[in-house]
Amino acid sequence: MKKLTLLVLSLLFITVTASYAEEKEYEITRIFITLEERKELMPDILNMTLSVNVNTQKEAEAVNMLGVVDKAIRGLNVKYSGGSYSVYKNCWWEKNKTKCSGYKGDIGYSFELKEAKEQNRILDAIDALKEKYGEKMDYTVSHPQWLISTKNAKAAENELKYEIIDTAKDFAKKAGEKLGKICSISSIDYEVRRPYFWDLPVYKSMNMEKAMMEAPEPKKEEKTLNVKASIRFICR
Repeated sequence: MKKLTLLVLSLLFITVTASYAEEKEYEITRIFITLEERKELMPDILNMTLSVNVNTQKEAEAVNMLGVVDKAIRGLNVKYSGGSYSVYKNCWWEKNKTKCSGYKGDIGYSFELKEAKEQNRILDAIDALKEKYGEKMDYTVSHPQWLISTKNAKAAENELKYEIIDTAKDFAKKAGEKLGKICSISSIDYEVRRPYFWDLPVYKSMNMEKAMMEAPEPKKEEKTLNVKASIRFICR
């Protein structure tokens, strides 16, 4: 008899708890909104890539030429990444046979320049080596474009996120007043849309035959950074 009474009381407790939970859930209001902020940023670095290729009869000569290129770049005291190189046999397939003659080598760099005139210093140095080595060396400059530095982009992104949070908090307060409840932010999901850059012209050494280089300067235009947020609120 005691076991039966205990079982009945347990079932009654579970039923009351479930009813209370349903009642509490019914009293909760959930709100979902989307907020968006954007900011115009002026690019602060000129990015460009440089690829140097050599073609020699001896492997050591190819390595030495690439070493001279690297020394010239390092001597310019400009910010860059890259500098890794490769040297390999110059081989091709002909009449069902592999034929080889001499060696090829290449080295590449990506520059982040503060001023457009710095690209001319780079091109002057490389073109001087081109004149020295003649047909044994060639180079290509590609994708020169003004970009927003990671530091500035991140700072602006955080600023927009903070603005969204402030707007969301203000919305929660006013929504609570309208509903007669207390509303709070339960989650925020951000979607960041960073500026998109089109590929710009590629300049080859054969098109640059001036004594002093004056490379085309990409136009510096404002870029739009957009932050969109999906926000959920719980009002009780």
